[in-house]
Amino acid sequence: METARNVMTAGTLGALLDRSLVQMAEAAADARTYDRETIYTVSDVWDNNTFPLFRALAARTWWGRDRRARAALEWMAAFGVERRTWMAEQSAIAGYPLLPPSMGTDRHYRHYRDYRGVVRASREPLTTEVAAAVGVDYDLATAEVRSLLLERIGTRLTGALVVTARRRYTSERPADEVAELRLRLDEVTDAHFNSHDSSRITMDFGTGQVAIGMGKRGILRAAGATVHPDDLSWHLSAAGRAFDARTLAGSRPSHEAPPPRWQEPLGEGPLVAATILHNAMLQIRMVRYARHAGEVLVRPLCLAFAGAGKSILAASTYMRASRREEAFRQLVEGWVRKGGPDLAPWFAARLRALAGEVSGTTREWVTSVIPQLERDSEVEGGAASDLPAEAELRLVKYVAAHTRHEHPYAGSALVQLAVPPRPQAGQDESWTLYGWEFTSPHLFQLSDTVFHGATNPQLIGAPGAVRSLSLNGGDLTVATAKLEDPLWRHLGTAAAST
Repeated sequence: METARNVMTAGTLGALLDRSLVQMAEAAADARTYDRETIYTVSDVWDNNTFPLFRALAARTWWGRDRRARAALEWMAAFGVERRTWMAEQSAIAGYPLLPPSMGTDRHYRHYRDYRGVVRASREPLTTEVAAAVGVDYDLATAEVRSLLLERIGTRLTGALVVTARRRYTSERPADEVAELRLRLDEVTDAHFNSHDSSRITMDFGTGQVAIGMGKRGILRAAGATVHPDDLSWHLSAAGRAFDARTLAGSRPSHEAPPPRWQEPLGEGPLVAATILHNAMLQIRMVRYARHAGEVLVRPLCLAFAGAGKSILAASTYMRASRREEAFRQLVEGWVRKGGPDLAPWFAARLRALAGEVSGTTREWVTSVIPQLERDSEVEGGAASDLPAEAELRLVKYVAAHTRHEHPYAGSALVQLAVPPRPQAGQDESWTLYGWEFTSPHLFQLSDTVFHGATNPQLIGAPGAVRSLSLNGGDLTVATAKLEDPLWRHLGTAAAST
């Protein structure tokens, strides 16, 4: 990829960071349009690109920074067409236009060889041909639903289904071991599921639709779907043997390629700033796990680090080491101030961990910031005792009790709701995200109509007896012998030290 002037500036790299923070803050602004997919995807970019950003900008000359930034951006862009498309779109918004996303070298392999040298499956669009191949290798007639997730991503209803199936082909794995088939569904239009009727899977295709049958009456209909066999013996299957013949010997998944490296170490001030920003991206990325979505302070973190890319570039331009060190200290202190009381425990924990990794005056500075943060760490909010009177369902997940890799797992169900502000809330408060997790549910029943508009959650049953959570008159029912305490985490005021 190149800029319109055939030069990749350091400003482009910083601008992508700033656009990322804006994009994630917008995706988390209101629980009714909470976009967990965007938040995870964007934060994941900076898992492997935060330190290359700081190291690129550590060069002492502007041409050195631009040269390193070009290498860092090329490496970032090599993770596939979707990544390059995102880079082109976001840099253009920031005023740093890149040439079309087809530019650059793609390190993504559709299929690849693992450390054993055997070919591994990748995610494929689910077509009539692919479904037929899956049916050749796996016994769908006895397959069972292991987990089901339906979620509003922004305004789209999406799904994720994991089914377990016995292999039809000869394998070196234990005879009673099952493989997992992982399906993702986009633009779900119809969904019905009952955990008591979850054995036997079918795959049908109509005009512009995919239909996944589950049991006698369960159904998932969507505009499109993908499937990925999670199977260590896949290379022995009919599909695996076919791809083995045309997969390059040296193929590796894109995440195994190392980032660009430069010899000189970061100064201690830049190291503190880079580590804290990297930790923030890892914290935000925790929304990948549905049960943590309401616990992660996505929007407060993004607002605290807003403008970080531009500020890091400015701090990096100082030639004197002492002045550069002071600039990065001021930058970190600015992030801490903008985080306020909600993020005080989070910043205190990170700085406390960093105090042992730096020395001299930098350690003295780090330890001097922590006491004030600890005084500011009283956070309001957290758990709530009552069900909200009104809510919109955002996510529901069911996991059947099972054993995987000889480890037993209890069944569970997770329900996440968008809830309106409290009557006494300020004008700037928006809808927030709450969740309830159940252990070992004995019934999980779902219809997609529960996602259509507001609903009134109800708990049914007497204390000590079997109880259930019901939404929309039973369109969602979760029954369990033991009702766990609610997660009920509030976006923006959950415990920030997590």
